[in-house]
Amino acid sequence: MRPSLWFYPLVPLYWLGQKLHRGLYQSGILAVDHPRQTVIGIGNIHAGGSGKTPLAMHLIGICQERGLSTAYVSRGYGRQGKSNLLVNMADLDPRIYGDEACMVASALPECTVIVANRRSDGIALAPKADIVFVDDAFQHWSLKPTLHIVTMPFNQRSSQQKLLPAGPLREGLSALCRADMLVITNCPLDGCDSKALAQELELSPSIALLCAQTLMDMPQPVGHELPWEGQAALLVAGLGQSQSVLEQWKAHLNAPKAKVLALPDHASLSGKNWASIQSLIQQSKSQAWITSAKDLARLTPEQIQAYPLYVIASSMHIIEGASSLFNQLEKLCAKKGQPLPLPS
Repeated sequence: MRPSLWFYPLVPLYWLGQKLHRGLYQSGILAVDHPRQTVIGIGNIHAGGSGKTPLAMHLIGICQERGLSTAYVSRGYGRQGKSNLLVNMADLDPRIYGDEACMVASALPECTVIVANRRSDGIALAPKADIVFVDDAFQHWSLKPTLHIVTMPFNQRSSQQKLLPAGPLREGLSALCRADMLVITNCPLDGCDSKALAQELELSPSIALLCAQTLMDMPQPVGHELPWEGQAALLVAGLGQSQSVLEQWKAHLNAPKAKVLALPDHASLSGKNWASIQSLIQQSKSQAWITSAKDLARLTPEQIQAYPLYVIASSMHIIEGASSLFNQLEKLCAKKGQPLPLPS
């Protein structure tokens, strides 16, 4: 959606506020926390979905495969309280922890998942973790992680994009100079040229660059055992780039005429939105409905049982390979003086 022209005069105010906020920490007026643990900040320069959480989950998985204990710290966006909490696997309630934290905990039960408004407070709750991944940390100036990993969607790398609120950028492309690693997400399935991308973005040779693709599985049943057979279904997504994701689903399912409902990121699936889902299922005579793993975390048992439900699970595939990603992570941590404690 094209932003209103009324937003353009606000861009300098956003830029000034951002600069002043950053300056308070860089000048020492406000304190910056330097954790002793190995802490990996995963962030972006775009508002909305850029693949931060899928990358974090992929990194957690490959670290666990190599014997490292892991923790994941999220603000817990959308939760009702503000307490610092360890996510309880026995009660994955998005009202308590937020949908993303519940999704990560469900997919990676051996990872310690924490929600905290201040990332440093969350890190303190995982003192024994070998490596801690912190969500949305690139503009979190009160924390100095070991490394900054930034995600950027392939189709949003243009230097012509505007800062908020007139465009999607939290910061300009020049902010990438602070990153230790850049992962270009949602790359075309036929691959991409990382060297050409590095030149296009004018990246320093010291910044590791990798490319990633999103791989989607076929819909899996939830709350029932009826296999997916291509039946008519309503597609529902409440993600950072909902409309784009829904178009990808339609192509993946070979269902160009499927009815869709695009909701804002973290949108509630109760109240008016649930009424809209019910109405669209009935109007379109859909035999089922499909949503994402993140949206599934916000559904009640009653909603799951109301209509045949399927979930499209997606995963991140690093074009250069998972080993290359881990090797870069290990190399960069060692360079910062915090080598990963890999078991011998």
